[in-house]
Amino acid sequence: MNNTPNYSNYVNSDEILKNNIKQLERKKLRKTSNGLGFFVLSYNLFMIVSAIIIEIILLAVTGDSSLLSSSNTVPMFLLTIFVSTLSAFIPGLFYFLFSGNNIFETIPVHKVKADLFFPIIAIGMAAAMIANYASEIVSNNFSLFGLENQISFENSAPTLFGNILYIISTAIVPAFAEEFAFRGVVMGTLRKYGDVFAIITSAILFGAMHGNISQIPFAFILGLIFAYIDCKTNSLLPSITIHFINNFYAVMIDILNTSNIVNDKILNIVYIIVVIVFCLLGIISFIYLSNNYKYFFKMDNKSGTNYQIISEFSLKEKIIECFSTFGVLISLSIFFVTTLYSLGIFGNITTN
Repeated sequence: MNNTPNYSNYVNSDEILKNNIKQLERKKLRKTSNGLGFFVLSYNLFMIVSAIIIEIILLAVTGDSSLLSSSNTVPMFLLTIFVSTLSAFIPGLFYFLFSGNNIFETIPVHKVKADLFFPIIAIGMAAAMIANYASEIVSNNFSLFGLENQISFENSAPTLFGNILYIISTAIVPAFAEEFAFRGVVMGTLRKYGDVFAIITSAILFGAMHGNISQIPFAFILGLIFAYIDCKTNSLLPSITIHFINNFYAVMIDILNTSNIVNDKILNIVYIIVVIVFCLLGIISFIYLSNNYKYFFKMDNKSGTNYQIISEFSLKEKIIECFSTFGVLISLSIFFVTTLYSLGIFGNITTN
């Protein structure tokens, strides 16, 4: 009589249990990704729809269709400030209401020590300068394929009040609204599945959301940097600061360029000096952090500070599961169509 225990049953039970856990984790990941996809979609659609509604109301009340024309910049800046703020925070608050996630746990705004905060800002701005050049290279070379970006970014106003609104609408509001939406809601929610996954996913959605070829590569690179920095500091404050400084710098260059305060030669010199200074500060800060905060440049797929971690999936599996959900797919599809429109693709098709 053979009294040897049959271990195969135990092995099979362990495999079944492991598979059940993985299926449960997959279901949670897909549900979370689907919800975030619809959040990003609602963020984009809310911006478009609310702007149209406001235009219709103003036209009905005043009967003046020129109030929101490109030549009347002050009303346009006021509209941008209002719409950009509502588009991020209203869908965001509804997302937290229906998802059941705690907004304060998902979006940390902890204070960062000064000797860590300022070097991070310097590195972030150095990276922004490099990303700017990468974006220009991509944008300029699309003409080789018969394509041209149809989006114009010249927005400065001829008055002091107009330029103040320009700074608020382009530098201040996006720094808070976009960081809340993408590094807060999107990345903050996905961190429980691993920081690397959350960083990559939020950066892809952030880049795609911009909907034009001039900004997509730039926004994607900065999205990676912003997300990484926020994960390492467990705070949204660094990315908000870098986002603001980068946009403020671009706004000031545009104001100087269009107001004829300085000539083109001096403006180019100023531009080059600023780029060099930020890059040098970035290099110095990188060396400083490498020596004093060695953990800052180390991260793995399973890291996720103060979060429950899904460890049954590889990074590739997580990305596939996330980007195959309906909410994410429909968002990316709309962003893709918007990008083609900005390149004049549909105009070329119609002409042909």
